[in-house]
Amino acid sequence: MYLSRLYLNERNRQAANDLRSAYSLHQTLRWAFPNAGDVPGPLPDGERLLWRNDDEQGILVQSASRPDWNAISERNHDYFRDVQVKPFDLSGLQTGQQLAFRLRANVTVNRFRDGQDKETDRRTKREALRGAVEQVAWLERQGRDKGFSLIGTDIAQSGNVRLYKARGSTPMTLFAVTFEGLLQVEDPAQLARTVQNGIGKAKALGFGLLSLARG
Repeated sequence: MYLSRLYLNERNRQAANDLRSAYSLHQTLRWAFPNAGDVPGPLPDGERLLWRNDDEQGILVQSASRPDWNAISERNHDYFRDVQVKPFDLSGLQTGQQLAFRLRANVTVNRFRDGQDKETDRRTKREALRGAVEQVAWLERQGRDKGFSLIGTDIAQSGNVRLYKARGSTPMTLFAVTFEGLLQVEDPAQLARTVQNGIGKAKALGFGLLSLARG
């Protein structure tokens, strides 16, 4: 797998637009992967593109294959200010290992509406979890299924994010929570799959990338 740190040139028209629009940014990033075809064509088999906007620290991109960022520069020569790429390997994860983490997630649950007849109507509504206690509990539940347990976490940021598909379009509002803290590896193989696949909803829109580092 590979991690890329991208610094976009805000003076470039397309880059500035991509920084405002998660939809547009995701489509641009896809040009860097072989066999992706014309955007929005499919990514190569086995590729799982995850990304997160870390503001001053740039755009962090995780991919299964090595990206070709020159493919974007050739189309738009001053799109990037800087590009850094490095491989990383999760085969060394060990049970009981403690790692620092960062995650920007769309923290939601599916719930029945008040007064709904659950016997005749099984439809649920997705709702954002806006309390810190509920948000941490959500992440703890994710960990139980995904190979880790929480040692401690802070909520670095929490609130609504408006995402525009195109200039002048109606925005989609998603609820974003950025977690930072320390976790413990419980199931190395499962945690490796979790890192590769991401956590939660809206992964194509900059959510779900679980970053790990030695604490």
